[in-house]
Amino acid sequence: MTLQIAADVDGVATSRALARAGAWLACIFLAATIAAAALFIPVTGRAEILLGVSALPITGAAVVGALHVRRFPVAVLLTVLACAGLYAYALVTSQTAVQDPTPTPSSDFVLLSMPEFAVLVVGVSARSLPRALVLGTLALILGPGGVQLAAWQQGMPLAADVPVLAAFVALSLFVTSLWLGRRDAARGTALMSGAALAEERDVAIGRFSTRASSWLHDTVLNDLRSLSSSDPGELSDAHRQALDRDLANLADVRLILDAPGLGGSATRAFATVPVLVGLVRDAEQKGLTVRVTGDVADINTLAFAATRSLERGIAECLDNVLRHSGVREAEISVMSSRSEVSVMVSDSGVGFEVNETADDSEGLRYRVVDPIADIGGSVQIWSHPGAGTAVFMTVPSGAS
Repeated sequence: MTLQIAADVDGVATSRALARAGAWLACIFLAATIAAAALFIPVTGRAEILLGVSALPITGAAVVGALHVRRFPVAVLLTVLACAGLYAYALVTSQTAVQDPTPTPSSDFVLLSMPEFAVLVVGVSARSLPRALVLGTLALILGPGGVQLAAWQQGMPLAADVPVLAAFVALSLFVTSLWLGRRDAARGTALMSGAALAEERDVAIGRFSTRASSWLHDTVLNDLRSLSSSDPGELSDAHRQALDRDLANLADVRLILDAPGLGGSATRAFATVPVLVGLVRDAEQKGLTVRVTGDVADINTLAFAATRSLERGIAECLDNVLRHSGVREAEISVMSSRSEVSVMVSDSGVGFEVNETADDSEGLRYRVVDPIADIGGSVQIWSHPGAGTAVFMTVPSGAS
């Protein structure tokens, strides 16, 4: 089982998304303020409004910086800078409004209220709840508070800006609920991860037990079958060596834990064939990587003589790969039918010219061709310089 948690528990992706959203929101409010102020110039005839508007880009840049910066002290400084730009704008705008012959508006009128929303978002992307609340509160005190101060300094009637205060409360609740949700998600993820690890452990233990039982069952039965088919009297040296190797393999837990060259259901089939396991293990200890494919379990149906002949042939082929091929990889492919079982050992090494190999030489003929021919089998060898080698061994099938 593989556990995948899609939730952004650590809040990194969420903080980045909130930073982008906050930056867009601040820019929209500031752009709307600049557009509204520009419309007031021909109505009032007071071009000095442009002086105050020129401070708003500073506010916008500082807000965007505070949303994206990671260091908290820098975010605090940028928040102060954003509020300072807002104060400068409010100072000029309120002075213009007071000097205009029309009735003087209060301190919550639209040109002063809209840019206040822009500075309130500086805390939404903070990486902790305390930092988010500190930045938001600081922006409220210095932003709308600075606007009220500028309006009071210019003699403008003061009035509580209810929409701005409501926006601050809403943002604070949003940030608080977001961080509480992250905390709950982190706890849930920890519980789910623990449950997944426990399940994986149980599955691994069950898989090991099944494989160990199958390994023991099939190995013992195979050896008992070979003993029952042997002639009365002392066992041959080859038979004793095979039994000794199977006993050693049973005592080696690594052969159950490891799966040379295989995975999944093929590993379970491979584990039931002690002959192949022993050969692959010996070859891998010498530095050869062996891949095993095909109907591997059908080797267990062979008679004792056929099994041992194949064992000797495969061992010789793997030794030749190590000594002569120039590569460190080989493949054992098993194919079976009702009447025979075939095993091919192949490599992609330097190869050789088959016709130039002496018939009486040791190696392939003495250890592979002759023993298999003696039990009614056959051996075919394909090789060419630079094209690798393949040895195809076929023996009669049938239980012993």
